[in-house]
Amino acid sequence: METAFKRTREMVEGFSKPALEFLNAMNDPDLTLQTLGLKDAIARLEELFDAAGDRNKKVALVEFGLTPQLFYAFDCVPLCLETYPMMFTANSKDVFYDFVEKAESSGLPSDVCSTDRFITGAALSGEFPENAFFVASSAPCDGTRVAYPVMKKAMGIPALFIETPYTYGKEAAHWYGRQIKTQLIPFLEDVTGKKFDPDRFRHIIEESNRAYDLLVDISDLYTLKPSPVPAALKGFPYICFMSSAGHPRNTETTRIFHQEAVRRVKEGITHQTEEKHRVLWVHVQPTFDRDFFTWMETELGASVITSMLASTPILRPIDTTNLDTMLQGYAWQGLDMTMSIMRFDTRKLIDYSMRTFQQYQCDCIVVTQHVGCNSICGASGMMRRHFQDQGIPALFIELDYNDDRILSSEHLREQIEDFFTTIMA
Repeated sequence: METAFKRTREMVEGFSKPALEFLNAMNDPDLTLQTLGLKDAIARLEELFDAAGDRNKKVALVEFGLTPQLFYAFDCVPLCLETYPMMFTANSKDVFYDFVEKAESSGLPSDVCSTDRFITGAALSGEFPENAFFVASSAPCDGTRVAYPVMKKAMGIPALFIETPYTYGKEAAHWYGRQIKTQLIPFLEDVTGKKFDPDRFRHIIEESNRAYDLLVDISDLYTLKPSPVPAALKGFPYICFMSSAGHPRNTETTRIFHQEAVRRVKEGITHQTEEKHRVLWVHVQPTFDRDFFTWMETELGASVITSMLASTPILRPIDTTNLDTMLQGYAWQGLDMTMSIMRFDTRKLIDYSMRTFQQYQCDCIVVTQHVGCNSICGASGMMRRHFQDQGIPALFIELDYNDDRILSSEHLREQIEDFFTTIMA
């Protein structure tokens, strides 16, 4: 137990806390959002550290197809594993490399998504606590179906695999909600020894709805010209929601972010001299270059307004009328999270991209072809032809969004700079 999250603790003590102290010492109102993000991340991780050392607690290691509310209802401390690598890729690359290489040396193929190789390496290295369990869904990622059974066998802890629908809509959410009711809730009762309390679940959902209302409003603010929030920080409320929706801290953090964004709009504060270009980023963003989006804004006048997989809420808050409506809304929210949108067929993915492009008044698109994702690599040809037919400038970049050894920051920036100084000039 005492060795769990060893490398994560080292990262928090060696980087996150000193960085927070530095930002606090600056006492600069323009750094409010950066300070808020670091403070929230540290609080979430320290909650995990405490739970890992408490035999009366359970740590829920959860795949992105589910949000945290149900796990909080059972007094578990959740960690969305797909957000876990990005804590290290820009700030502690040596840990990222170590865990990926551990997974590969243990037999996991190198063409499996780097996210799944990283978390598998973490599991094999003893980073996760013994009082943990896994919950994963079946789609859309092939890497998930490879990695989670390996981690379950390596750690010998409970795991549940939920069947995810391949369609998107009310029928799919209703079907997925039944899976949660008949499989996940009994599983959580078994691993925690606690009886499911629908009233407690409703209370937590109501808490998360307050944050979700703010999240939607924040996302709407990004449609304004110029954008009131730097590109590097736009995805923070969404990642925070994925990580801790239903926790009062998440609601308060989102409230402060919303308050600061609204203040910037009212006072006409902008973070860049000129917003020359408004970019829709399709698929995953690079996590290994901490200053990348600031560089785009400062040097090229190009601001990433929204990312389809990081900051675009498209649902209403969850209906708390009864248990079935709560589970359907909860299921749909999980299906709406990050890579789950890749369950769309390519035509629907293109249509969704176009609606987002128009809503946020973008003038160009960047599509990342993450080498570990068969879905986006297969869809790219059709997307390229559609954007050409519509006369929309689009840049397609092949990379590993976690691993700078596939495409370095230098070469990534070269491609971006060439695009904006030639095609967009």
